Amino acid sequence: MGRNKALKTIIGLQAVCMIVMAAFVLAERLQGEPILVPAQAQVDESVQGEDGAAAVVGSERITESELGARLRDQYGESVLQTMMIRSALDQESARGGLAVTEAEIEAELQAQMEGYGDEEGFYREMASQFGLSRDEVYEEAMYRLLLEKWMTKGIAVSDAQVEAYLQEHEAELRPAPRAHLRWIVSASRDEAQSLLGQLEAGGDFAELARMYSLDEATAELGGDLGVVEEGDPFLDPGAAAAASSLAEGEIGGPAEVAGGYALVQVLERESPLALDEQVLRSKVRRLIALDEAGSTKEGEQRLLRQYGARIGGDASPQPAPSASG
Repeated sequence: MGRNKALKTIIGLQAVCMIVMAAFVLAERLQGEPILVPAQAQVDESVQGEDGAAAVVGSERITESELGARLRDQYGESVLQTMMIRSALDQESARGGLAVTEAEIEAELQAQMEGYGDEEGFYREMASQFGLSRDEVYEEAMYRLLLEKWMTKGIAVSDAQVEAYLQEHEAELRPAPRAHLRWIVSASRDEAQSLLGQLEAGGDFAELARMYSLDEATAELGGDLGVVEEGDPFLDPGAAAAASSLAEGEIGGPAEVAGGYALVQVLERESPLALDEQVLRSKVRRLIALDEAGSTKEGEQRLLRQYGARIGGDASPQPAPSASG
């Protein structure tokens, strides 16, 4: 239960970060175009005539300034906050007080990819849902790690703390078994039973899923649910229960699920790889340090205060803080 709660929290935080990042990227791509708040958007016709069209719908056009105004209204505060934090982290790195390695960034990205099936699936999702390229996802991970390092700088975690955490959270830290699943969702048990009969007679699972499955998200994929970790909070409990006792290639069901009744097939099972002891302890040390450092929001505010960050007005650059912070 704790494991699922932690996973939901992490995914939720990552989604928020990605949404803000997407707005930040879009704002950067519009850099150089007029970005006006609604109160400033009243311009004369000569200026309006020079304003490029972001889109055309029938006889109406949406101008770049209108788009910029809407973006600023909806995301301006979050984007500006992100830019300020990144500026502070860049300055901290330039002073030699902060750095992350390629290996650390790659490990962070690999952790994010869990639950997406494979690397390509992860990057496809980032592109389709958030409009982010590989480089932009990489950059977001790098800055998140830089912030974590700044927040935990000076926090010492003892071996005894690591041991205690390992004992208390052993079940959560142990890699869970994974299985590649697919399913067909039907409106009634009778319909599912009829499809099961066709499968037992040699019918093609993927083809039947494309023709009859009610789950629009997977029907076109032949019912493919991808590689699912045991205890995945996003897998329907009925489907998870049906799959739990199946061997590779076996089909279970009909099982009652949220959308009706499902037939579930296990295509392949993956045994969890034992975590490297050193990697595990390093991960735990990081989690403890982050917990002691406080929330990310608090850390961001401390960083901005250190650099005397302020918004608007006649603000002029201030000297960088001393090495002691």
